[in-house]
Amino acid sequence: MDLALSPEQEALEKAVEAVLARGGQLSELGFLDVVRDAGPVEGVLVVEQAAAAAVDGPVAARVLAGPLAGVHDLPVSVGLLDGRAGLCRWGPSCEAFLVLDGDEALLASRDDVEVVPVASTFGATYAEVTVRRGARVASGDGLRRAWQVAIAAEAEGLMLAAIAKTAQHVTERMQFGKPIGAFQAVQHRLAGAYAQAMGARWLARRGAWYAGNEFITASAAAYACEAAAVTYQNTHQVTGAIGITSEYGLVNWTLRLLGLRQELGGQRAHARRVALARQAMDKPWPSPLPLPS
Repeated sequence: MDLALSPEQEALEKAVEAVLARGGQLSELGFLDVVRDAGPVEGVLVVEQAAAAAVDGPVAARVLAGPLAGVHDLPVSVGLLDGRAGLCRWGPSCEAFLVLDGDEALLASRDDVEVVPVASTFGATYAEVTVRRGARVASGDGLRRAWQVAIAAEAEGLMLAAIAKTAQHVTERMQFGKPIGAFQAVQHRLAGAYAQAMGARWLARRGAWYAGNEFITASAAAYACEAAAVTYQNTHQVTGAIGITSEYGLVNWTLRLLGLRQELGGQRAHARRVALARQAMDKPWPSPLPLPS
């Protein structure tokens, strides 16, 4: 299996990174429609870069969740809502909402909903959104699977950025005459977090490619939630008090991880979907290892 990005995918990563570095908008050069124009994995690459740059706004919803569910030509800012009433991340600024309403996915405009901003410490603006009406645009199962991929992709981008920020800190912070990153206890924490974040990255990319398979998409979301908890704990453990300050900036990524862990019912709900999907299979899941006799 070749896990290396193609030259075109590497060029896409660099182009998105360059746009975000100069404060540009992802609507430039069609980045928001990359799933339709290039492919699902390319959509994950855009979300990864946006998460690493801590972009304010529902990038994963617009770039991944909508298109993977088969909903295109969306406005720039789209919120994701689980049910006809509930909390929506980035809700105060959204122009439209994709609503998971049982077996249906609805698209509701700003005029179709009531939006009440609420205070949040999860690194994003939130609102209590109530849907009055909406048009059916996809199946509920399709939107849920696409949302699971979006959670995984955004989470792994946030995790790897947080780990990179922390690695810089432990390289520069001196204690007992040496960088604290020279101590094995610190190395083990960051190595563990990095390994799980990279696992979440590959699961997110695979989930985008197999967006019609809930065993894969739910597995990506469940694993990302677990990895997010490990990353949050370990990065803040080794950065100490400075890590919780807004001036230092680590919380730009880690607080958003806490919010992502709550979406679609959280880790337990994702894990339950994994179990149900596995139970429904009529044959053993293909494995590179021999099955026990």
